[in-house]
Amino acid sequence: MDGSVAVRIEKRKLAEIKAISDEEKRKNSETFREIIDLGLKEKKLAIALEKYEGGVVSTGRAAEIASIPLSKFLDILRERNVPFKYTVKELQEDFEGFL
Repeated sequence: MDGSVAVRIEKRKLAEIKAISDEEKRKNSETFREIIDLGLKEKKLAIALEKYEGGVVSTGRAAEIASIPLSKFLDILRERNVPFKYTVKELQEDFEGFL
């Protein structure tokens, strides 16, 4: 079931959203949903990267937090020049599901 929420948005941002909607010939609500989806993906990735860089989670767990495949998360680490840290313990954790 879908829900609804009311939020206050700066006039400038609302105008930007309307401009995007107009440019793409879409309803404002469709544009809002797309922006929220994109924002959620970015936020989850930011959380995953922060936890990974802080040594709190393994690469596998970080990929789960970001809701992306491990291979994609590894690509993102490389693209962002994030040092790759991989211990034997993490290797065991990542392969537990395969054995």
